[in-house]
Amino acid sequence: MSRLTLVLFGLLTLWHRSAAVEITSLPDRALILQFEKTGALLSISHKGKTVLESKIGYNRDVRNDFYEEEGILNITQVPHGFKVKWETVKLDTELKDCITFQDGVHWFGGPQRKEQHWPLEKMKIDGSEAYVLKQLDNFSVAEYYWLSSLGVYIHVNERTPLFVDQNNKEPNKLCFIAKAQSPYINRKRVILEYDIIIEDNARKAHMHAVENVLGKPKGHPNPMMVKEPIWTTWAKYKAKITDPVVLDFAKAIRKQNYTAGQLEIDDAWEKCYGAQEFDTSKDKFANIDSTVKELKKMDFRVTLWVHPFVDNDCKPTSEEGLKKGFFVKNPEGSTRATWWNGKDSHQIDFTKPEAAEWYAARLRKLQKSPGIDAFKFDAGETDYAPQPGVYDNLDQELVPNALSKHYVETCAQFGDLIEVRSGWRTQSLPVFIRMIDKDSNWGISNGLYTLITTLLQMNINGYSLVLPDMIGGNGYTDLPDAELIVRWTQANTFMPAMQFSYLPWDITSKKFDAPKIVKKFVDLHAEKSDIILEAMQEAVTSGKPVNPPIWWIAPEDPVALACDDEFLLGEKILVAPVIKKGATSRKVYLPDGNWSDGNSGKKYQGPLTIDSYSAPIDVLPWFIREA
Repeated sequence: MSRLTLVLFGLLTLWHRSAAVEITSLPDRALILQFEKTGALLSISHKGKTVLESKIGYNRDVRNDFYEEEGILNITQVPHGFKVKWETVKLDTELKDCITFQDGVHWFGGPQRKEQHWPLEKMKIDGSEAYVLKQLDNFSVAEYYWLSSLGVYIHVNERTPLFVDQNNKEPNKLCFIAKAQSPYINRKRVILEYDIIIEDNARKAHMHAVENVLGKPKGHPNPMMVKEPIWTTWAKYKAKITDPVVLDFAKAIRKQNYTAGQLEIDDAWEKCYGAQEFDTSKDKFANIDSTVKELKKMDFRVTLWVHPFVDNDCKPTSEEGLKKGFFVKNPEGSTRATWWNGKDSHQIDFTKPEAAEWYAARLRKLQKSPGIDAFKFDAGETDYAPQPGVYDNLDQELVPNALSKHYVETCAQFGDLIEVRSGWRTQSLPVFIRMIDKDSNWGISNGLYTLITTLLQMNINGYSLVLPDMIGGNGYTDLPDAELIVRWTQANTFMPAMQFSYLPWDITSKKFDAPKIVKKFVDLHAEKSDIILEAMQEAVTSGKPVNPPIWWIAPEDPVALACDDEFLLGEKILVAPVIKKGATSRKVYLPDGNWSDGNSGKKYQGPLTIDSYSAPIDVLPWFIREA
C-alpha cells in the first residue's frame, strides 16, 4: 500500500486535483498525517506527547477520489490548533472522521442523556439519529463540543449536518458524520468542519472554548430563586390541580415554617393546550384571580408552566395560527406535530418573529391578569415539530437547531424569574436552564446519580446556571421514599437552586426524622447562597463554571479527571454526596490543597483519598478549600 507521511508544524492544504504543504510556525504543536486508501491517519502531539489520534475520510482515498471527484478537504492552522474542513456539493456523500479513545484519556461535554455517563467515553451514542436537540433520550442540551483531559477540545461548526456515533458502529471511537439527510434539508452542500484546539490542560482548553466558541452568561437569575425554594405542583399532583389544591399546597408549605419562595402552577391549568387562558370551569380555576392574590399574600412569587404547542382542537387559537402561518410545517405542508400531551397538535415556529410575538403577547396578558410573575418554559427541542421541519426565514445550514435557539431567546425576554429546559448556543442568556425530568430512583438510569453527572455535563457545555430537577424525581414509575428524598436534598444543597414538589413532611420514615433533616439542608443552602451567587457572578465575569468537576482545580490529576460522583461549587467547596441506597459512608477524594471538613472542621492535605468517610443519613460530606 502506498503511503505518504507528513510531519507539519503549520499548515497543510489539500485541494481539487492537487496537494501542497506550506510550512509555518506553530510552537509545541505537531500534526502528522499519513495517507492510506481507506482514509488518512491524523495524529497531533503537544510538547512531544500525543494528544489526539483520528482517522479522517473513513473508507475513501483522500489522496485521489475525494478532492479529484467530489469536493475539497482542507487542514489548516488556526490559533492554538488546526481546522479540518471537508466540503462537497454532492448531497449523497457521507463524510466521516473518527477520534480514537486513548487509554487513560477522558472526554467531557457531549449531550444530555437519561443515562448520563461521565466522563463521556463511557457513553454509547447511536449515529442513526441526527445530533440535534430532541426529546428522545433527554437530548435537550447537545452542543457540538467535546473536551479531553489532555487539554484538547473539538468544536464542530454549527453548519455541519451532524450525526455522532460513539462506541457503537465503531467501538472505542467518537465519530463525526456529516450527511444531508433528514432533518438537514434544503442544503446546497455537505460540510464536516471542526476545530481542534490544543492547550496545556483541560481547564485552559475549556476557558479558551468559553472565550471563543461557547460564550458566557450576560447575567444570572434573580437571587431569590437561589435563596428560596421553588415549589411546583407537578410531581405531587400531576394534572390534578384546582384552585383549592394549589392553595392547600401553599398553606402546607407555610405551616411548616418554610420560606414561601416561588410557587409554580404546573400542567393542566389551561382550558385547552395552547389557549394560554385558564380553565375557569367550577372544578378547575374558577377563582384564579383570588387564588393568585392569596398566594401573594402568603409571600409566594407565582409562576406558570407553559409550552410551545397548540392542540388542533384548541380553537380559535389553532385556527388563527394556521391562517397566519405561525406553525412549523414539513415539506408536504403538514403542520401536524406530536408531544407528550397531544398527538394532533402544532409547534409554534419561533423562527418567525410574528409567531414569536403572537405567543409572547398572550403570556403578557397572563402577567397582567391574574398577575403571573414568570413562567416555567417546557420543551423547546426540535423533533416535536412535523419532520423534517421547513424554516423559510432561516439560513438553511442552521436548521433545525435554530428553532430551539429562537424559542429560548423568546422565553428569556420574560426576565430573571423564568426557567427553560433546552439550550442551543444560548449560554449567554441570564436564565436558569432546568435539567430534564429525573426519575425517582438511585442509579445511572436517570436517577439520583445523574443529578451530579448531568450537572457536570451542562456546566462543561457552558450552561452554568443550572436548575436541578425536582428533589426526589418525578415519580413516574415509583414514588421516592424518605431516604431518597433526604439524600437527593443533600446532593442538591450546593447546586444553584432547590426545587420541591413532593413535600418532605409527607414522605416519612420510622428510622429517622426526614422532615427535620431536609429542613437542615434547605437552611444550609440558604446560608451558603451568597457563595452560590458569587460563583454565578464569576460565571458572568469570566465564564468559569458554577459547579465544575473536581478536576477544575487539579486539571492534571488522573483521579480527579475520572471522578463522576463529586463536584465543586466555584473553587471554594467540594461536595461528595451519598448516592447509594442504604450507604452510611463513602469514599471521598480531595485534590491537591488544604481542606477543612464542612461538618467537623477537621483539616486535610490533598491529594488524599478518605476510604470511608462516615455519612449517616443526616450527614452530607462537604469540604472547604482553604487559601
